[in-house]
Amino acid sequence: MPPAAPGPSILRQSLSLSRLPREFFTCRQCLQRPQPARTARQWIGTSQFRGTSKYTSGLLAAFRAQPSKPAVPKSFFTTAATPAVGEAVSKSRFPDISSKGVAYWLLASAASVFGIVVFGGLTRLTESGLSITEWRPVTGSIPPLNADDWESEFAKYRASPEFKLLNPNMTLQEFKSIYYMEWIHRIWGRFVGLSFVIPAAYFVVTKRVSKPMSLRLAGIAGLISFQGFLGWWMVKSGLKDDLFAPGSHPRVSQYRLTAHLGAAFVCYVAMLWNGLAILRSHRLLADPVKGLEVLQELKNPKLAVFRRSVAGLALLVFITAMSGGLVAGLDAGLIYNEIPWMGNGLTPPKEELFDEFYSRKEDRSDLWWRNMLENPSFVQLDHRILAMTTFTSVMTLWAYSRIPAMKRLLPRAAKKGIHGVVGFTALQLTLGISTLLYLVPIHLASAHQAGSLFLLTWVMVLGSRIWHPSRTARLLQQAVKAKPLSSTSHAASPLAKRV
Repeated sequence: MPPAAPGPSILRQSLSLSRLPREFFTCRQCLQRPQPARTARQWIGTSQFRGTSKYTSGLLAAFRAQPSKPAVPKSFFTTAATPAVGEAVSKSRFPDISSKGVAYWLLASAASVFGIVVFGGLTRLTESGLSITEWRPVTGSIPPLNADDWESEFAKYRASPEFKLLNPNMTLQEFKSIYYMEWIHRIWGRFVGLSFVIPAAYFVVTKRVSKPMSLRLAGIAGLISFQGFLGWWMVKSGLKDDLFAPGSHPRVSQYRLTAHLGAAFVCYVAMLWNGLAILRSHRLLADPVKGLEVLQELKNPKLAVFRRSVAGLALLVFITAMSGGLVAGLDAGLIYNEIPWMGNGLTPPKEELFDEFYSRKEDRSDLWWRNMLENPSFVQLDHRILAMTTFTSVMTLWAYSRIPAMKRLLPRAAKKGIHGVVGFTALQLTLGISTLLYLVPIHLASAHQAGSLFLLTWVMVLGSRIWHPSRTARLLQQAVKAKPLSSTSHAASPLAKRV
């Protein structure tokens, strides 16, 4: 005989029991235990969420059908920071951090600029800069290939003021040596431009640089183009017809020479600083928690004075180097070849420093600044004063870094950096004095010019080690906040699939 069907009261009781929460059937001790936090996917599967509504089952099925998404947005990760995740980033967006390859390319470009600056100094010291009297950006890349071509180039040089006043007895073979010096310098300049512009365009198009970095690369590319114009503008000043006048000395304008040198220095510093900044950001993002701690220490107000001092020192080194450009343009290193005296005193006579010969106005209103920039005696005095000011500033900064309070705050890398700055300052001062005492020999003068770039390099390295990059700090904060969320999300995904 079949069992009797359950009555309506029994059905109602079973339905009401099924609606009771799971905690109703759990003992009190188990309820008092700390329970792990549930994800939204887990909570939907509990009895608190389930009800008698006919839409509940459909909502639950739709939620389970959705793929599990990480808590950290994909836009945070880049091909530079995490290559595995970076491949999934949309190619239409710039990454937050530029690739390490971009940093190495920038540093290599800076090394190339360093080399061309030193070689440009050699070109000037050997008086080769005026050997090519035309500016042909494309066809000028090919040197003379036969005797007729060489004779044509030599004829153009023989018509220049430098040949007629300084080198009237120069032979064709001697001309070839100075021609090749200038030709290599120009070819090197073209190489610097092409090796920067083409890779920069590639990195921007393929989104391997951040958006701010793409703008900086465009600025550096524009500066390189402007540098080429400055180079020819400088050479053109040494080919003017008024240099044929008696008493004239055929050489390029010291103003244009200094502008050409200054643009090269700025270009070098921009490449160096941005390359170092990218590598530093990668090191900090490798361990976001530790990186954020490092930046928090650098944000200490007590380090602000040291940071500003390094920035001021970089500017002082740059100005001193530019005053050296004026010395080179006026051949001011060939006078007063003794240290510390300049004639019978520490400075030349006042009448010599403020010579009315250099004034071009009747009221002599330009007497002071024209002597400072055009009088070889005054220009050398300026360079001496700036050099000693730089040395004193470096030693003062070093002494400040040795104060116990600063020793505790400065990172270890910054302490090494200040020692490097002191060493290169002493070397540069020694090279400068030796160059003056030995009447500007080519090897010492070239080493002195290279020393100024080495010193500026170390000051920039020191600055990069104590600077507080606000953009990287924001990325570190995002990484620290996203890290626990990401781990929770990935840990909950397998459990959510089982709910």
